[in-house]
Amino acid sequence: MLDKKNRITKQKEFDAFFGREFKQKKGRNTAGQLLIVKCFNNGIDNPRFGFIISNKIDKRATGRNKIKRQLREIIRLKLDKLKIKNDCLIIVKSAIKDKEYLVIEKELIYLLKQVGLL
Repeated sequence: MLDKKNRITKQKEFDAFFGREFKQKKGRNTAGQLLIVKCFNNGIDNPRFGFIISNKIDKRATGRNKIKRQLREIIRLKLDKLKIKNDCLIIVKSAIKDKEYLVIEKELIYLLKQVGLL
């Protein structure tokens, strides 16, 4: 499980990834087939991550939570290699629904490298 200090939890913090505030912070974003990754410098000594998974992906909360747990585990394992002082939002696309863990891991690592976190 990802530590509390490495999680984005407040609505205001999630809203910072959208609109003019994101552009003012010189945020970077990239997208793949399964995920969208948005990042910006937060000025805090540890990276923080947030996840958005729509009800369109899976109607059941258990399905959405499984995807979140997989993403959190990938991040937790790579946390020591990540650059500090960044907030990162991971938005899940509907193509992820029946994908294997290794496919999700490969794409997330690729997108984190593109954004400049790894």
